[in-house]
Amino acid sequence: MYHYIKIALILSIGLTLCFIGYTEAQLESETPTADYIFETIEVPGVDFLEVTASTDFGDYAGNTRSPDGEKTIGFTLIDGVFSTYDFPGSQNTYFYALGNNGNAAGHYKDSDGLYHGVILENGELRQYDFPGAAETHIYGISDETGALSGNIVDAAGVTHAFSGELIITFPGAVNTYGDFVNAAGAVVGSYVDADGMPHGFVRHPDGSFTTIDLPEIPNLQFLFVNTITDLGVIGFRAKAVDDILRSYILLPDDTLYEVRLPGSAITVVRNVNQDGSIIGFYDTPDGHRHGFVGRPKTQPNGAGFGSVFSMHLSQGLNMLSVPLKPTVHMTARSLAVKTGATTVITLDAANQAFLAWTLNAPDDGFPIEGAKGYIVNLPEARDIVFTGTGWTHQMPAAAAPLTTIPSQTWAFVVSGYLEGIQQFNDYLVTVRNHRTKTIMETRVRGNYFAAATADLNYHSVVEVGDTLELIVTDTQGNIVSEKFNFTVNAANLANAVLSVRLTDIGTPKQNLLLQNYPNPFNPETWIPYQLSEDSLVSVSIYDTAGQLIRTLSLGYQSAGFYNSRERAAYWDGRNTLGEPVASGVYFYQLTTQSFQQTRRMLILK
Repeated sequence: MYHYIKIALILSIGLTLCFIGYTEAQLESETPTADYIFETIEVPGVDFLEVTASTDFGDYAGNTRSPDGEKTIGFTLIDGVFSTYDFPGSQNTYFYALGNNGNAAGHYKDSDGLYHGVILENGELRQYDFPGAAETHIYGISDETGALSGNIVDAAGVTHAFSGELIITFPGAVNTYGDFVNAAGAVVGSYVDADGMPHGFVRHPDGSFTTIDLPEIPNLQFLFVNTITDLGVIGFRAKAVDDILRSYILLPDDTLYEVRLPGSAITVVRNVNQDGSIIGFYDTPDGHRHGFVGRPKTQPNGAGFGSVFSMHLSQGLNMLSVPLKPTVHMTARSLAVKTGATTVITLDAANQAFLAWTLNAPDDGFPIEGAKGYIVNLPEARDIVFTGTGWTHQMPAAAAPLTTIPSQTWAFVVSGYLEGIQQFNDYLVTVRNHRTKTIMETRVRGNYFAAATADLNYHSVVEVGDTLELIVTDTQGNIVSEKFNFTVNAANLANAVLSVRLTDIGTPKQNLLLQNYPNPFNPETWIPYQLSEDSLVSVSIYDTAGQLIRTLSLGYQSAGFYNSRERAAYWDGRNTLGEPVASGVYFYQLTTQSFQQTRRMLILK
């Protein structure tokens, strides 16, 4: 299923007759020109900077020349640091995608002239080949899912678009080229029909297609669709025979703008940001290539761009509410990706407990709702842009972050994974601060946990040097772990997160006999212990003269923690004959096949 958007260009008189022989000035289009304030992106000493991708935080990626000028290599410009990357043994390396997490992607050309995907993660390049493809070209990364997008070449030499694991072929196309996927899963790209004519397309999440055409220019050499925002703003470029390459912005209401940086030989738009700003590159008449960012002179609200709300978030902890309902359901993960946060915390009003999500979580976390406050922690201050529509049935709430929040760590998360021989879903993790005596608890899901605390009066809840004690209990309330102790350091405070791994859950590190409870007692008590290995177990009771009073034969026990009343050894205060014993001191001894330990207890009547 697909339909067409036909974009009519009004060309100057004479141009409609023939393109051949006309100068660039004669080929000027009368398509409305978008009104931007342009800023050149430059790196000292670099005269070829082809910016092809950007993040929401003003970081960039693209292509430049190798030091010897012999090949193209990828680059990133993150937090003002310019870094170049050249896949080993490649003829050229290209970057066309950059995620908010700093990962870049593109492709490289090998010594045989074949293309392979390439991904930059944590400063290291790795190859990515789409399963079964002869060649892979990557042009996009989804911030929401991490899915790659681009195009592949099959064994027969036919090109197809792809997004994640999905292969996309436009119906009846000779070749289909993919580029970018937005948060909703809409994929943009281009295709060549059976007559050799180029067209752009949008593949919608339901599998239908919209074609993008320039019908007033029948002799197009190419038309490439590069980007689509969450609100459906599209950026593309096209070139007709004997004309220069031109870039366009197409709004959801079908309004078309041409983008031309003044004085440039060509202007290429590669990305449209959610706030309506654009990034790309341009060539100067002397042949140099520069990156640029174009910012709209007026706020791009309205039917075309949708509603836009900008806010400034400070370094550290911020309290905010999401001002606009996004076009795609937002989760803790997507809010963290959008803001660059290390953690997202919200209050579960029904249970009066804080919920947290951290970057190492196995899922997307809780949903983001209107008129609800969220705590986010940012490693550095950022300007954030939200787009969407008004929330329905929303109670009045401040959308902007609070700007007077002090610098103390007034919210904190302890998160991590439980490691053992089983799944630990619904186990309880309890965290106790030895200094403040405060306790936070959370349930385990997917072996992951995130226990959060916050003081909404913005008082500090944790300090450097605090010792946090963690205990794990199972769904019946039985202790199933040793006591884990972790010390908070400055990096933990900066991230508002302490990440840990709890090992050997369900299996003690050593055999141990613990103090009975209650103690003193009358007439009954429980004797807790733990086993590091499966064994026959018994507990013997002795008086102060060393006489055996009673033996509790517990049978063959599996390794584990026997701490709760349901699992600990039970003594009713009677001897072997069933008679109550007298008040006084007694000794109890745990015996296994490889271990023996004795403690004392007291009966008071």
